[in-house]
Amino acid sequence: MMADKTRMEKLSLEENAFIRPSPSGGTLGGVARKTRETMLVCEAAGFDVVIVETVGVGQSETTVASMVDFFLVLMLAGAGDELQGIKRGVLELADAIAINKADGDNIEKAKKAAKIYAGALQLLQPTSPNWKPPVLMCSALEMTGITEIWQTVVKFHEQFTTSGELKHKRQKQALDWLWSLVEDGMRERFYAHPEIKKRLDQITRAVARGETAATLAADKLLFFLDNHRSV
Repeated sequence: MMADKTRMEKLSLEENAFIRPSPSGGTLGGVARKTRETMLVCEAAGFDVVIVETVGVGQSETTVASMVDFFLVLMLAGAGDELQGIKRGVLELADAIAINKADGDNIEKAKKAAKIYAGALQLLQPTSPNWKPPVLMCSALEMTGITEIWQTVVKFHEQFTTSGELKHKRQKQALDWLWSLVEDGMRERFYAHPEIKKRLDQITRAVARGETAATLAADKLLFFLDNHRSV
């Protein structure tokens, strides 16, 4: 598991479990830049289940959905998450939704939240004809509903393996990873280029002052070796 082990006292004591804190370091997507590589290392080490916990799910924090087989969205009832989850659009990515803290005086709120999400899911087009994302309730405190969540994960994996969708999904994820690495590499080389370093401050100041159009400035930065125009 890639997450914060300080909040996983029992799991961290399990001999067959390995927890690897993976700071996002400002990387969008709710995951660290090397998360995919770390997952591969864990698989190579013999771990058959890898769980990736994000720093939070939002518009710019759903990259994790493109690197896992099953995307579970965890929500808290009564904390305003019901509407936030719907607004942020993560429901389209969810393979299942789990309402946590369904215990004590919060059970009724959890049931209400579950109904809200179930209703919202009815309005969305399923990403697969073989799967309808369920809305579950659980309590990490009382350890209830955890088995049902795991059974849902197993059922999903079995159905998608049988239908061939899991293989197709992983192929698409591999391509997504490829282009992500290409974009990261291009960005690094762009900013590391000596000519870009020399021109960047001057050009950005000109754009900020309104002396140069952003389109022209971008052209100068991207194609300065070809056009040989003065800044």
